[in-house]
Amino acid sequence: MAQTPAKQPGAIVLSPCRVPDFKDDARCGLLDVPENPNKPDGRRLSIAVAVIPAVTQPALADPIVALMGGPGEDAITAAGLLADQFAALRQNRDLLLVDQRGTGQSGALHCNLYSAEDPAASLRDVFPPAAAKRCERNLRAHADLTQYTYDHFASDLEQVRRALGYGALNLFAGSYGTRAAQVFVRAYPQSVRTLYLGSVVPLDAASPLPFAKTAQSALENLLSDCAADSACHAAFPNLRDEFRDISARLDSGAVRVTVPGRTGAVPLFRGRVAEWMRFKLYRPKSASALPWLIHRAYEGDWSPVVEALLADAKETDAALSLGLLFSITCNEDVPFVQEKDIGPATAGTFLADYRLRQQQTACEPWPRVSLPTGYRAPVQSPVPTLFVSGDADGGTPLWYKDHVAPGFSHRVELVAKGQGHTEWSDCISRLYQRLVRTGAVSGLDPSCEAVPRPPFKVR
Repeated sequence: MAQTPAKQPGAIVLSPCRVPDFKDDARCGLLDVPENPNKPDGRRLSIAVAVIPAVTQPALADPIVALMGGPGEDAITAAGLLADQFAALRQNRDLLLVDQRGTGQSGALHCNLYSAEDPAASLRDVFPPAAAKRCERNLRAHADLTQYTYDHFASDLEQVRRALGYGALNLFAGSYGTRAAQVFVRAYPQSVRTLYLGSVVPLDAASPLPFAKTAQSALENLLSDCAADSACHAAFPNLRDEFRDISARLDSGAVRVTVPGRTGAVPLFRGRVAEWMRFKLYRPKSASALPWLIHRAYEGDWSPVVEALLADAKETDAALSLGLLFSITCNEDVPFVQEKDIGPATAGTFLADYRLRQQQTACEPWPRVSLPTGYRAPVQSPVPTLFVSGDADGGTPLWYKDHVAPGFSHRVELVAKGQGHTEWSDCISRLYQRLVRTGAVSGLDPSCEAVPRPPFKVR
């Protein structure tokens, strides 16, 4: 691990620090950058950096760099989890964690969309419009919200790499972090040694337009898997009909529930329940409780759904920098959704156009950015790349990988059977270790055994 000895422009002085869930000392520092690169004398940002040193020093020059998803997740909070995940590779490589501008310790753009005083708002809207407008108004008092795009993050990361004296990086990216990786490898091709793209998101996917069909496919698979599972089928023999029934009840406006802090009953909205279920379908483990939850609702007990939905809304609000999510998706995704495509993309799905319309409304007050020319074009790169996609992923469909992968001339593609969104396994770990150690995809065998579906919750 190289260290810049003096506090010079663009330098990072690292000092001993503690990071979450890691028992030993890390080394932390700050990179001072202009918020707007075109206004070097304007507002400044401190980009937070944490290095978990290799066990054996001196470390090799090619650290592992985790690029987080969301958008809005920070990296340093996940230090302990990532240190364990890459324990074998950390014997002689540093783990470099950089909180993306707008997340964590790098000027987090929190929104506080969940209201403990009015939790009923979260039973109607995933992005309550008044709260989203208030968030934009509050954040722009101390942040230029046009300066939190992936191209600026790529520049920040390259400056960190140079300041710490590293060579080419081993980028490890999942979900929306794969967009950051694609932007970085195109901007700084010589600064990337290997690339891991887990549950890849194309630069031109125009999310959330594909969400409805992706979630519908995941739901159909879940219902079929329950029917084929003896315990699930015995407990819920009419699950498909029960799902249709609760959807109709939600549509009619007849479902009213109680929430903490409110007297009387409040309405529960179908779109909000559907969006919550969509998120649960990302991974088999979280989806395994849905048949039981559907059945409880069918029998008239909506409290398990309401409690879980509100808990997830509160957790998401605390864990994600939603201001960054809006800064990215309101510029890279939503403006590219064509009205004529919405009907065909959402008709006949349980989610319908709910999530899309919610995101469009939340984006209305958000400032617009002119993306660089060719920004959304597919990336072409010779960097050795491992693509990993779960065939049980309710968030990123396999066609995402098929759309992105052809641009990477040295690649291996793994479809992990039985796995969901950005999931990990011993087999994937072994493949990744070989990729990083050799710096090549030759010899990687993308044939992992299927992971058994976790048991369904039946009581």
